[in-house]
Amino acid sequence: MAYWITSLALIGFGILGAASIGQPFFLVGLAMVLLGAFRGRPLIFWPPLLAVIAYNLAFLAVAPFYCTASSTVGRTATTVCSSLIGLRYTGEGIYNPSLMPAVWVGLTFAGLTAIAVLVFLLWKRRTRSSAPTG
Repeated sequence: MAYWITSLALIGFGILGAASIGQPFFLVGLAMVLLGAFRGRPLIFWPPLLAVIAYNLAFLAVAPFYCTASSTVGRTATTVCSSLIGLRYTGEGIYNPSLMPAVWVGLTFAGLTAIAVLVFLLWKRRTRSSAPTG
């Protein structure tokens, strides 16, 4: 029962915080609800759930986190946005950097995480089943 309460709480918090920090919580809660039937099957449950978490972490690391603008008299303003890991996005005038680099990095890390977790679980299953029982 605690699993479902946690899943729904994450979704609820994600909806309430949709304008700011809600997206990662909503995505993890939604993944937990969708994968709930497979909790007893680690090969099906863990790779996609950890992939969603990896997507969130990579997206937050690469996406523009804060921006500053500066201008001199008679010139166009320059806006510089920085990510949590120090990537800089620069533009002139009213500049709103694209989130697509963060989405692509997030999807890449999600895929790599899912593959790595799946390989680890298969390796663990294989070494456990081939161990001598004596």
